[in-house]
Amino acid sequence: MWELVKDFLLVSMGMGIGVVLMCIISVGKEADRHMEEIKENKESEDN
Repeated sequence: MWELVKDFLLVSMGMGIGVVLMCIISVGKEADRHMEEIKENKESEDN
């Protein structure tokens, strides 16, 4: 019984870590896109 509970907790923890990593990667991509837009706007204002 203890083995089943331990395995369930490990799987749940792994899924939670996976979801958190996907969110961090998604936010990072969005931030990169936003920084590129800011850079393009700055360059167009300079010209």
